[in-house]
Amino acid sequence: MTDVRGVRRIVTMALLLLLVAGAAGAARTSRTPAKRGAAAKVAAPADTSTVLVRFDGGAITAEDVRRRIEEIPEASRAQFATPDGRQRLLDHLIEERVWLVTAQRAGVGERPQVQQQLETQRRDLLIRTYLNEAMANSPAPSDSEVRGYYEAHQADFRTPATVTARHIQTATAAQAQQVLKLARSGQDWAKLVTRFSTDSMTRAAAGLLGTITRDGNFASLGRQPALAESMFTLGAGRIGGPFQSARGWHVVRVDEVHPEGTRPLEAMRPAIMRQLGNQHTQDHYRELLEQAKRTLGVSPDTTAIHGFVAQKREPREVFKAAQEIGDPHERIAAYRALLQDYPDSDVSPQAQFMIGFVNSEELKDYNEAEQAFRELLARYPKSELAESAKWMVEHMRTEEAPPFDVPGVDSTHVAPTPEAAGGAPGKR
Repeated sequence: MTDVRGVRRIVTMALLLLLVAGAAGAARTSRTPAKRGAAAKVAAPADTSTVLVRFDGGAITAEDVRRRIEEIPEASRAQFATPDGRQRLLDHLIEERVWLVTAQRAGVGERPQVQQQLETQRRDLLIRTYLNEAMANSPAPSDSEVRGYYEAHQADFRTPATVTARHIQTATAAQAQQVLKLARSGQDWAKLVTRFSTDSMTRAAAGLLGTITRDGNFASLGRQPALAESMFTLGAGRIGGPFQSARGWHVVRVDEVHPEGTRPLEAMRPAIMRQLGNQHTQDHYRELLEQAKRTLGVSPDTTAIHGFVAQKREPREVFKAAQEIGDPHERIAAYRALLQDYPDSDVSPQAQFMIGFVNSEELKDYNEAEQAFRELLARYPKSELAESAKWMVEHMRTEEAPPFDVPGVDSTHVAPTPEAAGGAPGKR
């Protein structure tokens, strides 16, 4: 019996490779080779300082080296103050200039993509420089603004009530009662913890539970709101219990209680200054932008804009996006959407095939797959995928498939059918 799974795996992989390669191949566009102009030359410096290095098309002077040193951050300039340092810098300038001239003479600077990158960097530098200077005038928040913000957002600066407490955990209420009597009699708390507590996480720290809010989230006990509320009720400096929790029984000593309060203005001033400063910066930027728009007479054409932004993506873009969706159901939905919007595009047969392909090979829904393949045959009978669709309809459910070998897939051709790949079905 033929290894059907192996045969189908080869076939389906070949078909999938065809679809991916076909979509990519049709999207290729011809590229015009970059022009190679006359060799550009680096002009010699205008200054009359000492020439250190001469080369075909220019020179490097002492002034060039000094200017480069001035471009280096002050913290790093000291390393170039020595003879060795200046020599290293000069060697670097020679290397830099050699490659610059060589690249220019090779026509690199005339390549469209390089010119585009240079123009992009020039554009960004101009905008960044202007905005940095213009935004330097953004006003800082005043003291009255800070105070007003603080008073208007009191709820944001509230601090919850907390208790700092310790406990001794026991397995039974009787043990807890015994511990409570000993603790209230004045015996050393830390020794009682070491002797009686079953909580290994807090035993070494004399039963310290840390700072707790009324929510009752304990690091060692988990969430125990009833126990936390008992501590608040008990009050600072007191020992109480036994209190029951999901962990056992507890004798508690409350060290401190801090009521709910509000963080003072001075403590919150830095945070408020940052908040207001960011808001001022955004407002100042928007004001500058609107002013610049008015100065330049910016006049949007709303009709043209709506037509532009509402335009659909090209079918190949939609097909490619659908291929990249991981969930098979969502991928099928994307292919169906493509067919609805572009029923007659050059990738529509591929989208129709992929609906059947995903149903068959991923979802194992052969009825849906057959319907999709037959729809391809009905709608696109002259498609290069028609023969592959017929083969899938005939063999996707069977336990035995005609054996054939699939040669390497040529991205410029359709996937081979069984007959084209290995001869008639049943023959090798």
